[in-house]
Parts: sequence; structure tokens; C-alpha cells
Amino acid sequence: MEVKVRHRAWLLADEAHSLGVFGRHGRGVAEEHGVETDVDFIVGTFSKSLGAVGGFGASDHPKFDLLRFCARPYMFTASSSPANVASVRAALYRIERDPTLRKRLWANAERLHAGLRALGFEPCATPGPIIALPLRSETSAARAWDLLRAAGIYVNLGLPPATPDGLCLLRCSVSAAHSTEQVDEICRGFSGVASLLDATPRIELE
Repeated sequence: MEVKVRHRAWLLADEAHSLGVFGRHGRGVAEEHGVETDVDFIVGTFSKSLGAVGGFGASDHPKFDLLRFCARPYMFTASSSPANVASVRAALYRIERDPTLRKRLWANAERLHAGLRALGFEPCATPGPIIALPLRSETSAARAWDLLRAAGIYVNLGLPPATPDGLCLLRCSVSAAHSTEQVDEICRGFSGVASLLDATPRIELE
């Protein structure tokens, strides 16, 4: 914000991963830090915390509506279905009015992160709703993904070139709807994967 003010610039914040996760009402990082009124444009997605399809751009800039006529990605995007819009509205209503969702979300994220670290894995970041684990090779990552799926645990498999720094990743997404028993079951599943594959998460890039 200081840089923005100093240079009389506009600021766009991407709240795709933070909507529903941070802030008193779940509006994201800008709300968490008390600077919402200083952010000129906010963009995000419906496909994470809101569990739907699509995305949004929001602003109180007086000429923001021009994007409706000039932004080609908007012009050539089909309108959302009424059912999709209704589900997003319902999710937003719950997120804003039920802070226990965020408390459960963070409790689950911290429990899974700690459980995976106890197994010897080193997640790519601090606890959060998305926990990515690096593996040594595409073969070991794909095998781990397949074994976890067979055990009833679904994670996303990320392979180069779609991942940063050429890492092979297993990407876990945790939600407020998971129970502590399910989080513990996920950790037990990863215990079996680490044992079978000798998947030492601390890797050195060549």
C-alpha cells in the first residue's frame, strides 16, 4: 500500500486462494490486514472456497464497468448458469456468517501439515488449506498418487512443466468439512506411501 500511494498507482489483489480463508468475514488477505478500501481491484475464483465454476472481478472504480465492453476474455466467456450463481451466493452467505468454518479449516490444515511432517515429509509451505509435498521423481510421484487413490485418498498430482522449479508434487486440499478422523486417515495413507516408495521429501534440484 505504501508503494501504491507513493507512486500514485492502482493495486489489483488476487484473492483466489485467500477468499473464505482469511479475514473476519472471509473476504481474504486485504480484509485480514485492514486495507480493503485501499485495494482498487479484487479478482478471484469460484472454484476453490466457493465450490463452483467461474470467477469474478470487483471494484468501486468509476470506470470499472468498461471492462464489460472492452475485456475480450469477458466478452467471449459464456454466462454462468443460474444454478452456479445460486450455489456461489449460498456459499458466500455461509462464509460471511459462519466464522466456525474458518476455525475448522485452519485446525484441519494445521493437523494435516503436522501429521505429514511427523512422517518425514517437508511441505512446500507453512500450514494452509493447500499442502504440497515434493517427491524425488515423476515416477515416484505418479506411483504415490496411484497408491493413495487406491487407498481412497485423492490428491492432485503436479508434474513439470506445470510445477515451479521442476518439482514433482502431491497437492492436498483440506476443507472445513473434513473430520479429524479423516485427516488422521490421510496421514496413515501417506505413511504407507512413504514406506513403499522411500519418498524422501527433502530433495536437491540439479
